[in-house]
Amino acid sequence: MSVKPLSSEDAYLGLADHKGWIVERSHIYKDFRLKDFKTAIEFINSVAAIADEVGHHPNILLHEYFFVRISSYTHLVNAITAKDIELAKAIDDSLGETQPLPVIRDL
Repeated sequence: MSVKPLSSEDAYLGLADHKGWIVERSHIYKDFRLKDFKTAIEFINSVAAIADEVGHHPNILLHEYFFVRISSYTHLVNAITAKDIELAKAIDDSLGETQPLPVIRDL
C-alpha cells in the first residue's frame, strides 16, 4: 500500500475551511476547551467513533480536566497524508454548530 505524504502547504490548504487546525512539521493538531470533564470525555468518545468510521486514528490528549488535543499524522510514513486531512474534516463536520471552542493561546 503506497501512501503519499503531503507538504505542509498542501495540508494547510486542505484545512483552509476548518479553523483551529495547526499544521506543524509532520502532524496536524487542534486544541479544544470543553465545558467540564464529563463533556470532554463525551467529546473524546465521539472522536473515537469518527476515527473508526474514517479508518484513521488520532492521538488524543485530555489534560487539565477539560482541555482536549487531537493530533494526527500517518504513522506508516511519519508525515501528514490525505487521511489526516479527511479525519480532521470529519471531526469538524460531525460537530457542526455544537463544536467546542478552540483554545485561544496567548502569544
